[in-house]
This record gives sequence, C-alpha cells and structure tokens, in this order.
Amino acid sequence: MSSVAGNKKRTNVTLSADLLEQAKAFGINLSATFDKALGEAVKEKQRKLFLEENQQAMDSCNAFTEKAGLFSQGRGVL
Repeated sequence: MSSVAGNKKRTNVTLSADLLEQAKAFGINLSATFDKALGEAVKEKQRKLFLEENQQAMDSCNAFTEKAGLFSQGRGVL
C-alpha cells in the first residue's frame, strides 16, 4: 500500500458491484464517504470502550451523589 497526499493511505476494499455502480452513477466520492463512515464507526467504538472502561467509576459517582446529594441542592445554584 502506498501513501497518498497528506496522511492518507491507499487501501483495497471489496464492495457489492451493484452498489458500486449506483454510487458511481450518483457521483459519490467513495474515498470521502468511506473516510467519514469509518471515522464515525471508530468514534462510536471509542465511546463504547470508554463507557465500558469507566462504568465502575460512573456508578460509584452516581451512588455517592444519590447518598450525599448535589452541592447545589437547596442553595439555588445550578
């Protein structure tokens, strides 16, 4: 795989032939579309991983808040 302009890299993908032809007919930029979709998929996986890794801390914080209440409670402060 060779590099393309900037920090992009060429790669090969396998696609449905019909879908590829339709995308070409509509003038869809495959590289931009894949880049955006892959970025969103990675971001979602990172979000899920963060939540999994930090669930115990969030549960602990929520339990403390349930027990002790919020600092702003009863003080008219948000």
